[in-house]
Amino acid sequence: MHLKRVTSKYKGKTYEYAQIVKSVRREDGKSSIEVVKSLGRMKSEEDWEWARSVLESMEKGEELVKLKDLKIDRQLELGAIWAADDVWRNCGIQKALMDSFAGRNTEYNLERVTFLLTVNRFYDPSSDQAAHEWINEKAFSYTTDVAKEWVYRSQKKLVEEKEVIERRILEELKATLDPSLDLVFYDLTSTYFEGVGPELAEFGYSRDGRPDRVQIVLGIVMADGIPIAHQVWPGNTTDKTTLEEAVRDLKERFDIRNVVFVADRGLISSDNLEELEDEGYDYILSTNRRKEDLAEDLLVKDVPGDDKIRTEEVHSENGRKYILCLNEERREKDLERLKEGREKCDKELWELRDWFEESQEGPGRPMTEKGVIKRAEKIIRGYKRIFDLDFDETLEWRVKDKEWKYEKAIAGKFLLVTTSDLDPTKAMEKYKELKDVERAFHELKNMLNLRPVYHSTDKGVRGHTFICILGLLLRRLMERKTDMLFEEIFEKLEPLKVNVIDHRKEEIYQRNELTPSQEKILESLNVENPPKILVTP
Repeated sequence: MHLKRVTSKYKGKTYEYAQIVKSVRREDGKSSIEVVKSLGRMKSEEDWEWARSVLESMEKGEELVKLKDLKIDRQLELGAIWAADDVWRNCGIQKALMDSFAGRNTEYNLERVTFLLTVNRFYDPSSDQAAHEWINEKAFSYTTDVAKEWVYRSQKKLVEEKEVIERRILEELKATLDPSLDLVFYDLTSTYFEGVGPELAEFGYSRDGRPDRVQIVLGIVMADGIPIAHQVWPGNTTDKTTLEEAVRDLKERFDIRNVVFVADRGLISSDNLEELEDEGYDYILSTNRRKEDLAEDLLVKDVPGDDKIRTEEVHSENGRKYILCLNEERREKDLERLKEGREKCDKELWELRDWFEESQEGPGRPMTEKGVIKRAEKIIRGYKRIFDLDFDETLEWRVKDKEWKYEKAIAGKFLLVTTSDLDPTKAMEKYKELKDVERAFHELKNMLNLRPVYHSTDKGVRGHTFICILGLLLRRLMERKTDMLFEEIFEKLEPLKVNVIDHRKEEIYQRNELTPSQEKILESLNVENPPKILVTP
């Protein structure tokens, strides 16, 4: 084959056309030229370069495709799936799961379905039914035709192997990332159910502001910004009773011993402190600001100095140091809130009293003593500790002087108790890192859609929770490698899709063009760019 130049004249102008031709032998034995392909009019040298590339492709046996013959059938998600898969493998999560699932004979790849359920929380976090449809219809994956029951079975297997999986994941992370385990952070949250829920679902203290819904309690242990363990308890479990299990886990399952344990004030009791000390752990814990005599005595002390944020060791006993922390900006806000709250309550109580007295004289049904007290209690809600209500022919109230002075004295302060050898300022800084767990709970609930929970079995709830925790782990690992928030990572990677092109009843999987920002993120994650044409899944 060769390229033939054909010219044509029209109205005094000469036009050039390109043809790909080949020599053929006719039936009479003579040679002739046969046009294999007409390439159309050539307007520039670039057109001729293109024509030569077409000839070269045909000589190599490559099929030429006309654009009009192509049709984009659908688009599949690729960007965050491609990046997360490499992180999942390189950080050892895949190996940890495969080792944990070894010996379980299933007709499908347990680890792959678990990964797809996890990364689905980035894109379309919803029900298991929705996750199943997303995997089969919207995600680019080499695991195809996932059956619905595989979703439920995979979650069940996760729950059955949870203790082993978490331990193996941490072992792999220590080998690949060497995370700092000098401090571990522990906190609790709750998440509610739509409907009746399973046996785990109970009414309890709701951190979601939904006391009308049954719930579960979730505890997370984090180290170096990474979730390393979690536990699920019935919704009526009290905070203080969970600490013992978290401590035992660290020591027995993870063999983590020489650490400082950091937790919040709701987990404190004398038994908790003794439990930590008996197990040989140092700790940094915040104390309750009310209803504990020692804490109340220490919180009213001054914190000398001029810095906006300052600390002072104010007491020590039995190897425990008590550190008083003050934030001047927070103090000003707390004092302003107290003043405004007191004035608002006072104003509304006067209005309620006037309304009550008018109702006794006017037409209609008068307000009762019980009714006015009930309304007054609603008014002072949040400030009950500083108001006394009474009724003597009409509504009476007073501000409790001692309690008012105490609330003003502790504004902007919190009290830590620690057995560590950290200086007061360092101990405060480490305690404030507990905020990272609060951010994790926010991510679980608002980005990964931990709540509301729709499962009706305990295993379903635990499996759903584990998938969300794995999603949180992947988010944090990707943030760690890029030094970017996951929301920004996902915003850049989400537009990277796979176009499924229908050509003569065959499907071609072609990604769209990579942007510079996508290439930069993939490079920082140590992930190779996906090929232009992907192998058919």
